[in-house]
Amino acid sequence: MIRIAAALTIALFAGTASAQSERGLDIYFIDADGGAATLIVTPERESILIDSGWPGHDDRDPKRIVHVLKDVAKLERLDHLVTTHWHTDHYGGVEGLSKLVTIGKFWDRGLPGIDGPASEYPDGPKADDPLGIAYRKASEGKRKALGANDSITLKGNLKAIVMASGTEVRKIPKRRPANPLCAEATMHPDDPSDNARSLAIKFSLGSFDFLDCGDLTWNIEKDLVCPFDRVGQVDLYQVTHHGLDSSNNSVLVKTIKPTVAIMNNGSKKGGSPATVKMLRSIPSIKAAYQLHKNAKTGPEDNTDPALIANADPKGGQFIHVSVTPDGKSYTVQIGEDGEKKSFASN
Repeated sequence: MIRIAAALTIALFAGTASAQSERGLDIYFIDADGGAATLIVTPERESILIDSGWPGHDDRDPKRIVHVLKDVAKLERLDHLVTTHWHTDHYGGVEGLSKLVTIGKFWDRGLPGIDGPASEYPDGPKADDPLGIAYRKASEGKRKALGANDSITLKGNLKAIVMASGTEVRKIPKRRPANPLCAEATMHPDDPSDNARSLAIKFSLGSFDFLDCGDLTWNIEKDLVCPFDRVGQVDLYQVTHHGLDSSNNSVLVKTIKPTVAIMNNGSKKGGSPATVKMLRSIPSIKAAYQLHKNAKTGPEDNTDPALIANADPKGGQFIHVSVTPDGKSYTVQIGEDGEKKSFASN
């Protein structure tokens, strides 16, 4: 009987270990109605949230995040919170979130007076700003500022490299060949806001790559790929700045050649017609998803209705990307019951 029990224990352990080794990468694009909240769950079940949505609305966005974290991903804590920049729709949910779940580490582009002078932080958060106070309190003793070329330390094989921070872009040897697409690059007026200072992070697992640039704007996007490409080809592209056309430089998107694009727009925010048109023009893109139908534009300025998570402005539905353990393929699904579309990694 002892031998049988021991054999059963070994078999059960082996089965559990095998199941753990076969886990892939999960990415959830959570609806913050024009804010940002992207949850990544690594094969080791480590959780990374990029941005925390809006404050207020009875903690709508923190509750949606915790629902996906706990009820869908089956996790009890948030290991990492990354704040791409200091705009309310990207870090406003921190106070509510910190009351609902334990947060392990905080990563951001820096705080004024701590990591640099106030002049480098045109949009705060100021010391007397209630949202800034809430962030400082929640992150005290647990945060680190990220610069271009830094990385987020994670377990396992998932890599997270900072491509841009504070208008600086990743530094790599200039022996790379010139990007011919830069000949068609144009410039916009300089953006003095915190958008241009957003963190841009590339996540890589095997053959799979995902790029999230927060609200990075046109000129710094160009700097990522001109005069040479610092990013490389990606599979999944989070459409920058909720799909606004002050971002989503076509030279960037053509250079990185994504297969799938997911836009975290709101029902009345983002999803610019020019951006939708641009995404349709990129030969590599096989599917362009939106979190919301843009209520301010017509069908021709929205993606395929089958690829829109929320036709109802009230929203609440998420988009789930599931990547195989080797990173060679992935599926995209709206909610928990939507149709899965499969794609091969580049």
